[in-house]
Amino acid sequence: MLDTKKKTKKKWYKQIKNSMKFKAKVTSTKERVSEFLELPPEVVSQSTKVTIIEDVNVLIEGYKKIVDYYDDYIKIKANNLDVVIDGKELDIKEITDFELVIEGKIYSVNYKR
Repeated sequence: MLDTKKKTKKKWYKQIKNSMKFKAKVTSTKERVSEFLELPPEVVSQSTKVTIIEDVNVLIEGYKKIVDYYDDYIKIKANNLDVVIDGKELDIKEITDFELVIEGKIYSVNYKR
């Protein structure tokens, strides 16, 4: 009876160990593809990077869609959070599939997970 318990423990341990190896392989493959294609890590990892330049520009890398767009308020749905920009005379200056540049007098940038 003790042998049966040991075997089930070993099987359980091996399953976890193998799944961890698989996850490590996927992560390293993503990193290699990112390096080979010269993509920023945010693209591959599906994270969001928000860069604020003084109170004039906001660069959002890794956005999904524009939820609300007004002269004084812009709400962006990003990969893992919502970004809300409050300001005056806000305008989208550049837009690509992956990044967005907002320009204007920026009062605040807030995010919510």
